[in-house]
Parts: sequence; structure tokens; C-alpha cells
Amino acid sequence: MKRVAVVAWLICGVVQIFAQQTSVSGVVRDALTGEELVGANVVYGPASGTITDLNGRFSLKLGPGDYTLTFSYVGYLQEVRQVSPGGEPVILEIGMSSISIDEVVVTADMAISRKTPVAFTNVNPARIEEELAGQDLPLILNTTPGVYATQQGGGDGDARITIRGFDQRNLAVMIDGIPVNDMENGWVYWSNWFGLDVVTRTMQVQRGLGASQLALPSVGGTINILTRGIENRREASVKQSIDSEGKLQTTLGFTSGQLPNGWGITVAGAYKRGEGWVDNTFSEGWFYYAKIDKRLKDHLLTLTAMGAPQMHDQRSYQRPISAYDTTYAKSLGIRMDELREANPQYNIYNAGVPYNQHWGVLRRTKDDPGAPEENLAERTNQYHKPQFTLRDFWTVSEKLTLSNNLYLSVGKGGGDRPMSSIKDTRLIQDPEDPHYGQINWQGIYEENWKPQPPLNRRPVNPVYDDSLTYASNYMTRQHNEHYWFGLLSKVNYTINRAFKVSGGIDLRSYRGIHFTTVRDLMGADYAIDKNDKRLDYVNNPSLAMKVEGDTTDYYYDGLVRWGGLFGQLEYSASKISAFVNLTTALSGYNKRDYFQQSESGWKYRQGFTVKTGANYNLTGRSNLFLNLGYLSRVRAYRYFYKGFTTEFADELENERIKALEVGYNYGAPKFSLSMNAYYTRWENKPTNRVYSTYDLQDGDPGFVPGDPEANAGKRVYADIPGMDARHMGVELDFILKILHNLDFQGTVSLGDWIWDSYVEGLQFYLDEGNNDAVNKVLDFDARGIHVGDAAQTQLGSSIRYEPVKGLYFNLRQTYFGKYFSNFTPEATTDETGNVHDSWVIPDFNLFDFHAGYSFGFAALEKMRFSLRFSMLNILDTQYIWDATNNDPYSPYSEFQDFDARSATVFFGMGRRFTTSFTITF
Repeated sequence: MKRVAVVAWLICGVVQIFAQQTSVSGVVRDALTGEELVGANVVYGPASGTITDLNGRFSLKLGPGDYTLTFSYVGYLQEVRQVSPGGEPVILEIGMSSISIDEVVVTADMAISRKTPVAFTNVNPARIEEELAGQDLPLILNTTPGVYATQQGGGDGDARITIRGFDQRNLAVMIDGIPVNDMENGWVYWSNWFGLDVVTRTMQVQRGLGASQLALPSVGGTINILTRGIENRREASVKQSIDSEGKLQTTLGFTSGQLPNGWGITVAGAYKRGEGWVDNTFSEGWFYYAKIDKRLKDHLLTLTAMGAPQMHDQRSYQRPISAYDTTYAKSLGIRMDELREANPQYNIYNAGVPYNQHWGVLRRTKDDPGAPEENLAERTNQYHKPQFTLRDFWTVSEKLTLSNNLYLSVGKGGGDRPMSSIKDTRLIQDPEDPHYGQINWQGIYEENWKPQPPLNRRPVNPVYDDSLTYASNYMTRQHNEHYWFGLLSKVNYTINRAFKVSGGIDLRSYRGIHFTTVRDLMGADYAIDKNDKRLDYVNNPSLAMKVEGDTTDYYYDGLVRWGGLFGQLEYSASKISAFVNLTTALSGYNKRDYFQQSESGWKYRQGFTVKTGANYNLTGRSNLFLNLGYLSRVRAYRYFYKGFTTEFADELENERIKALEVGYNYGAPKFSLSMNAYYTRWENKPTNRVYSTYDLQDGDPGFVPGDPEANAGKRVYADIPGMDARHMGVELDFILKILHNLDFQGTVSLGDWIWDSYVEGLQFYLDEGNNDAVNKVLDFDARGIHVGDAAQTQLGSSIRYEPVKGLYFNLRQTYFGKYFSNFTPEATTDETGNVHDSWVIPDFNLFDFHAGYSFGFAALEKMRFSLRFSMLNILDTQYIWDATNNDPYSPYSEFQDFDARSATVFFGMGRRFTTSFTITF
């Protein structure tokens, strides 16, 4: 009995001990990127603890008492937490800072939670891996508040993105702190950055004027992409993916982390090939990336090279809704009989959502229907833009750091286009024809085969004889090359524990080389070029004869110089942080036209920025922030010239942007919330050039008395001097941890973006010759008209469940509404003087599903395997993601009614899946 009593007593004691133990669990992440850290050490006492799993999570059972938990990870600073378990589970969120955290923040101006007073979102590699699903990188940001991104015509790499209603010309996109927006027009060509997701450490989206210290032209926000390097752990990976169209993509990557001798190497490569979801949008591309880091005493030297040579077919022009789907068109009130009556020659109906009019088939022979056919795309993009960066980060002392970045970008390539745009009458109109809706290339080819050119263009010189054939239309290649180098230097000095000052210079020099060459004469022997002023076409037309390989149409250089200075003072205490930022930049523009044999000379204009903001930490979990700024921005290069001449436009005032933002954040292990409100007023905002047709009147330059035919149908243009716009709204996103393995996330963005201008007496000019003024002016009223081209209402949610370690299911929903179609401001006023909003695109709601499983084998303990599956638009919802109101290029351009009948559109992508398999070791 004594033995039984002793055993019972021992059992009761053990049960009591375990009953008193408390669960201490949590997740360990990179403090900057939010990426979960796998294999981080969690230690308490002399030698007790655990490591984090594949999802960065850990779990301990601790008895009553006080414990010191130490978190360590290679390349990161240690973190220490004190815990005192007492029955209730303890949940921790640990953010670990990289040893090189200051280098990243100083160079790239990354925002930091509870310190930087701006609204921002971090997208970590895990989310990119789960949800990108073969799309262009901007499309994963559609669940970020205030963001709207589409793939436009559906060509691979042809994505566009807006933030708070501002397009990507008015956003700053940077890779490791280096700006990549085009220096002439501000656009971002995402096809040049295919494969960048392979090496992305984090992607941060800052909304509004942002935290960058540089004099950037960002009004809507900043997208900063940080790449992997010495601060990451050692890892290698191989990935193979395939989508529902059969497109294959292979990626390889290796990161050494910091080696014992202070070196670090990161290399990656990718290859893709296949058809897109839009008809005849084949793409092929390579990606390469190499980064070498070297710690040398107080210096971190980094050399980076990356590029993505690629080609892809495109769908550039929108079509009427009825051309894609007549049933959908009828549901929007469009009557087919009205369309046929308006344009009996256009007979493209119900060709399907993937319909692409920019291609056709060609037999390169005459009168031989049995000859082999080739698919010929009207629009193809080919480009390679390697970028090289040499960076030195010098820690001079504990208080002083200096960063120098020298970079070079060399762009080669362009786009294939016909010399004259393919008119709708050149499309095959017979529904019974197997090539219905495609370009009748054969007709152009056979027309070019004719031995006699039109008499008014027949050259009269010894080179010409009647056996030569003249090209009525032919394929060209529009070359857009550039050489761009810059220096970005920044010094950062810590005055004391509270104050820090920084400043630097931003120097850039850019030369864009733009010319067209004859690529394919389509069966003819020569073409005529009347634009090359070096050639005396009038007196000796033979000099204007062009053959394949010759330069034609235009040939000019766009030159840009940029010199910026910036400075910032920061204050940081336990609860309050604040900053004041001042920048100025001098922009210089020059245009050198080789065909016109003229040069504009240099013109310089100065802009500046003033920004300030403050953050106040209310508690250990909540904070308030406010920022405001004023930006005087020099207009982009393309607005400085009259038409295509080298003559500067009339004196242009700077654009003026005033912005205010307030926000609140709350963060706890089970619930996090970010909310903010913004107000932006943009004065003197440039818009797209206005084009029109005009019959010359007496007194106009070039008017021919008594010859109505010679005076009719002249193309004229007008440059709107500047418009005012007001963008305001509220944004919210949150995440709720319902269970330790079940998350619910929500997003809300409600915008109200309107124009606020009345323009009177807008002058038109001839779009030819010397661009002389004509007797045509325009008045229009855009006050109160909603801004188009992006959804002003966005609602999103997702639920992510991990039933077991490594297995996840993620269902994501996104709703877009209050989406006004794109338009030009002058088109808001009808013939009677009434003002209208543009056509409102129907609201749409999309659901995406993602699932994956990561696993390993005991015999291969250092290897992990991941199998992922994504289905986008799982309900196969039919929706419009891009539209233009009263499109002048519509086959039904006579309709100017601010409705679906008057619009041209791109439908969004239907149901599509992607699956991938990854090995990581």
C-alpha cells in the first residue's frame, strides 16, 4: 500500500506541474519586411529552448516564474523579452532587425512602423510566392488600400498601376533606392523587370508623398523594392511553374548570406515562354541578377547587375463592348441595330473576351492559297534594360554614415508597328472566315506587289524603274534606346539620442535615342519617307526611297539632366518622432532632331519640396501620425515642346501639389489595424494632348482658296495649359487572428477624386509643318467631374487557414466600384454646353484561391519542398478593367453620349490557374 501511495503521490505531482505550465508562443519576423524567420533560436536558461518552424512560429511550455527569452538569428541583432507565465497563454510577436538594417533604411528610405509618419504596406516574399501566380508584379498590390492595377491589353509585362487615382507617371518606383521611372515621360515598363520577384526581399508601398528624402515626382505614392543580399540567410532554390495557357517559367536562385570572410553573393535567373490569355500574345523572356557584397572594415561594398531581355506581343487598342460579347453589351443597354446603322462597314461582333485585332496570317507569295501561313503580330515589344549599381556604405563612426550609389542603365529595343495604323476596314469582316476579326495582311501584301506606285509618289530618277514596287503600308521598328547614369550620395549624422540630420545629392544624366527603321516592306521594294528633311523629296523624290533597315519617319534624341539637393532633420524620443524634409531639383531638357536638322538647346527649370510629419505612440500598441507637404514640380519632358518640333512650348508654370494625411495604427498579436485619411490638391496638372480634325478656313496657314478637298480633314492639336484636381479619401486595412492558424484580413478604400477647372479659349495648332495656330478654340468645364481610369471604391477581404504545419488555404475577395472610364477633360462638355461625368464601368467582385503545402524528409533535413496552386477569378466573372469614354478611335465615334455605347474597353482576365513546384535547400 505504501508503494501505491508513493506512485499516486508522484503522479499527482507530475500532473500538478504540467497543469501549472503555460503556453508561450509566437512568431519571429524580419522587423523591416515582415518575412517569417525560419530556424531562429529561442533560448531561456542555460541551454533550454526551441527553434522556429517553417512559418517562423515557436511554442514553449513554461511553469510559473520569471523568464528571459533570447531570440537570435544569423545576420540579425538579438532580441530579448521578459515573460512571467501565470496560467493565461502568452503570445509574442518578435521583430528582429538585420545587422545591416541602417544600410537598408538609409539608402532606400524605408518607412518603419510606429516611427515614420506615413501610410504604408509591406509585401513580403511569402505573400508574393503565394499570390503572384505568374502575374505582373503590380497586380499583387490590388489588395493594398488605394491601389488599382490592371494588365491593360493583357500583354505580358504591360501592367499599369494607380495609387489614390494617380497613374504610375506620378508614382515613384525604386529598386534598392534607385529610381527607375522613365526620365522623359515618367512611365514604368514592368516588362523590363520580369523575374524581379525571385530576388525581392520586400516590396513597400508608401501612399501619398511618402518617406523618400529625394526630390521625386511622386504624388500618389512610392513603390520601393528591396532585393536580397548579404543580410539574408544562406539559401538556394529551384522553381518550375505552368499556367492554364501552358506558359512555362523556370527560376533559380542562390543567396550565400554573409560568409566568414565578409563576402556575400546573390545570383538568380529565370526563363519564361508561352502564350498569354489574350489571343496571339506570345511572350519569351530571360531574367538575370547578380549581387556581390563585401564587408571591408567600416565599408559595405555592393555591386549589382540585373536585366530582363524579353519580347512579347501586345494588344494596344481597346474595342467596343459588342466586339467582344454582344450579350454583355445588350445587358448594358447597347442596341446592335444602332451600331450597324452607325457603321455598316464594321462587322466585328461577339469575337470573345480574349479577342485581339492586332494580328493576322500571311502567305508571302502571290496567288497561291496553298502556301504556308505565318502568324504576324501588328504590335510586338522587344527590350533589354540592364541596370548596374555600385554602392559603398561607409560607417565613419557610431554617429556618422555615408552612402554613395553610382548607377548605369542601358536600354536597347523597341516595338514593331505598321507605318500606318491598321484601319478597321483592313480587318476581315466575314464571320464565316476562319480568320474573322484579324488583319487582312494578305491584302496589304498583294497591294504592295503591284509594280506601279501611285503617280503622285513615283520617283523620277535613274535609280527608279517601273519594275520596282511601292509599299502602301509596311512594318517598322520603333527604337527607344537610352543611356542613363546617376550618382546618389547621402550622409547621415546622429547629433544626439533625439536628433538626426541627413542630406545629399541626386545627379542624373539621360539620353534617349528615338528612331524608326523599315523592318519588313511586305512584298514591296521600297517605301517613301517625306519626313526626313535631309532629303530633298520635292525636287528629287528618289532620295526619299527607303528600303529595309533604313531609318524612317523620325530620328531624334531626348536629353535630360537632373541635379537634386535634399536635407532632413529627424527627432525621435520614446513616444514622439518627427521630421522636416527640404529638397530642390534643377531639371534641364534638350531635343536634337536629326531629320528636322534642328536642336532646341537647353532649358532649365527648378522645383522643390517641403514635407513634414510627426508620429505619436499613444500606447505600446497604438500610434497616431500626421504628415503634410507642398511640392512644386517641373513638368515632364514631353510637355515642353510644341508637337514633334524642337521648339519649346510657351512658358510653363510648375505643377503645385498640396497634401495632408492623418492616420492611426493599432497592433496586437491577435488584431492589427491601420486607418488613415488623405487630402491632395493638384494645381496646374498637365493632361494628355487634345487632338481633333478641322477644315481649314480663310486666314489659316496652308489654306487653299477654292479647293475644299485640300482644306478638309486636317489634324490639329491643343495642349491644355493645366488643370486643377482634388483627391481625398479614407483607407483602412486590418488583420484578425481568429485562431493561431486562421487569419481574416480586410481592406477598405473610399475615394472622392474630382477635377476642378474651367478652361476658356484653348488654342489649336496644325499637327504638321511648323505647328502654326489655326482659327479653332475650345471652351470646356470640368468642375466637379470625377477623375477616371481607376476605381474610387475598393473593398477586400481574405481568409487564410493552415490546418497543419506547411499546408495553407487562402481565399481572397476584391471588389471595385465607382470606376469612371478614362477620358480627356475637354470631352466632359457636350455640344449644348452641359457637363457630364464619363461612363461608369460596372462594379465587379473577384475571388481568387491559393493553396500550398511545404514539406521535408528526415533523410533530407536541409531541403524543403513546396507545391503551390492558384486559381484567379475562380467564378469566371466577366468584367471590364479598362475603358475609354467617347473614344475618338472607336468605329462608332459618332456616338458621344457618355454611356456604354460610346466607350471602348478591355475586358479583364477570366478564370486562370497556375501551379508550381519549388525545392529550397
